[in-house]
Amino acid sequence: MSHIQESLDSLTQILTPAQIIHISLKMLGSINKNITFHSLRTAYLAWKLTETINDNRLNTRNIVVLALYHTLGYFREDTIFGYNPHDTNIDFFSEEKQITSKYVFSCYYLKYMTPLGDDALALENFTQPFNEDMKHFLYQEKYKAIIYLCARISAYLYHHGDEYLPENINEIAPGYFDTEYVRAFNIANRDNVLVEAVKDDNFVDELSDYLNTITFEKKDSEMLEKLLIYFLDFKSTYTVSHAINTSCYALSLGKRMKLNPEELSELYCSAILHDIGKIATPQRILEFPGKLSPEDMDIMKHHVNHSKRILSGHAPEQIIENVYRHHEKLNGTGYPQHLTGDKLNLIQRILTVADITSALNDSRSYKAEFSTDKTKSIITKMTEAGELDPAISKFVLEDFDTIVSEQQYLYKVLCVDFSHVLARHSDYIFDNTEFMADSLIDEAAQDKDSDDLDNMAELDELEEI
Repeated sequence: MSHIQESLDSLTQILTPAQIIHISLKMLGSINKNITFHSLRTAYLAWKLTETINDNRLNTRNIVVLALYHTLGYFREDTIFGYNPHDTNIDFFSEEKQITSKYVFSCYYLKYMTPLGDDALALENFTQPFNEDMKHFLYQEKYKAIIYLCARISAYLYHHGDEYLPENINEIAPGYFDTEYVRAFNIANRDNVLVEAVKDDNFVDELSDYLNTITFEKKDSEMLEKLLIYFLDFKSTYTVSHAINTSCYALSLGKRMKLNPEELSELYCSAILHDIGKIATPQRILEFPGKLSPEDMDIMKHHVNHSKRILSGHAPEQIIENVYRHHEKLNGTGYPQHLTGDKLNLIQRILTVADITSALNDSRSYKAEFSTDKTKSIITKMTEAGELDPAISKFVLEDFDTIVSEQQYLYKVLCVDFSHVLARHSDYIFDNTEFMADSLIDEAAQDKDSDDLDNMAELDELEEI
């Protein structure tokens, strides 16, 4: 597999850290705008407060990024506590486990899935009162104190739209704030400059300009980029694996089509992003265990429009077009624009074949993976019908086993071990056996024979086809 590893090593990252963060926030905003704007306000205030505090040991970049993502646990459905991420009446500060567990999830997600590492431990006991003693030997307590203070101020301003902050900010949450940081905030907010910026939403552009200045090491930036895949897990685990697999197939096919490193990098970036619009698609449609109705299929197809909206302004135009067109077919039968082959470039054609190969060879909520013969038969029919480029699909047909082996190798390289996050989060939730007894209901597993799943799956159930 040295040749495919060489292709991977030759890639240059197209998206900057700022672009990745902006795109990820628009993805989260597609789930719940109120939570996203709360995080934006918190991050802006945390940035201004950190700049005012005279402590060169504070990492302003990491504090801002941590504040932007500190509410990640609120974007995923929580069946144990009956939480829906689309709720509008959000409690951010209760010390009940249904709330604290969300920050524990955020803590370990950011620790294991991002370059923040141990800085993310600031969120582990996020809703607990400030601890002066802890501050002196755990730097994370400082990060927590900054972000918590700013989060409480953000929530206060949201719920008291016509009011300014109380003269004594400690009245918002007595005993929970670091008095040193309260004094620093008052200095930063002299003449209510920060409050006015937040009230008028002027802070968004200012915060965006700051984000455009931040940098990460290459490996850390690549780690951030994977968030654009793994945030899809908040809606559908199948979509995450499909995005990774499509990226793997795209690299294998791009190499066989003799793309140069610059073209391969464009193809790979497009493949990573190709389905991010599904973050705005209802989960009931993404996970539906059967054939979608015509109405629901139309909603599913709209994900390409969501992708274009999310990427606009934060990704190169060619990447956006590649993503937008990955369901087009050479004979004009694709969507959303029904473009014909003369309008589709080589990278877009490769991405389409990679996407379909992944769809056929993946397991979904409504199907098991197709057999090799069935996958090749479908791709042959689509090629003969003039939908796929035969110069590309021939590699799937003639070299299928090798391409699948390369996909399996690349998958191990590109995927992130999410088990640490789930394990630590589960340990926190289930550390109370009485709670477990009250909350868990045993359900008989309904195993379905894979042959039944295979027989149920029809071609028109695959939105990729």
